[in-house]
Amino acid sequence: MKRLSVGKGVLLGVTLSAAMAAGLLFAQGGRGLTPTGPTPAAGTSAAGGAGASEERVRIVRFPQPTKASMVRTPVYNVNVSGLQNKLSGKPREWAVFEIQYSTGAKWTDELAFNFHVMTKGKNEDDGKDAFSYYTATVRYIDIPKGNHMSCVVLPPSLVERYGEPVSLALEIMGKEGTVLVSQSESPTVPYPSKEWWKDPQVLDSPLCKRRAGLVSRSKSPFALINADDYEVEQ
Repeated sequence: MKRLSVGKGVLLGVTLSAAMAAGLLFAQGGRGLTPTGPTPAAGTSAAGGAGASEERVRIVRFPQPTKASMVRTPVYNVNVSGLQNKLSGKPREWAVFEIQYSTGAKWTDELAFNFHVMTKGKNEDDGKDAFSYYTATVRYIDIPKGNHMSCVVLPPSLVERYGEPVSLALEIMGKEGTVLVSQSESPTVPYPSKEWWKDPQVLDSPLCKRRAGLVSRSKSPFALINADDYEVEQ
């Protein structure tokens, strides 16, 4: 492993030696260490095994929390009189996280999608790396057997101010509150544990700030796109 000096690394709530042992060192300039351990495959449960729950609910496609998740505001052609011309000349970019999943039961009463997003930006005071944590839950009801989509978005103002996404995690929970399936992706930022969104070393670090603003696509300009792919939100 390439050695990093204290001057080139940033610790997230642990000492340098503990951080290197745990794989929790965020390098300056966006050059993070390689994540430790394999990334859970789509459809793996929180316990890591396959079972009856995975046969009923499965993650089919999971996005990478990188520049690829940035999408410009959609443009609609409308014919409405009495409105002023738009002020913005350049479309702004949203962080869009689209999940494709499948259900095997003829009908599923309810599913809750718990999204967790970490972004990386710069501290406005000293210009050092700073991380922001967002979470949102989207609930769907009366879900028929087949393929479906779930999606949350981070508005342009938050991305511009606090940085682009570097980590994404999802837990799909059943009607009884049990985690049926989960997955996480963190291509550039290693964490001391796979379930980083539950780790106080990460979330309670002075470098990490909890923020509000992650919302369902139904509250965004993307709501009218491929509407039939999404079930009714509760």
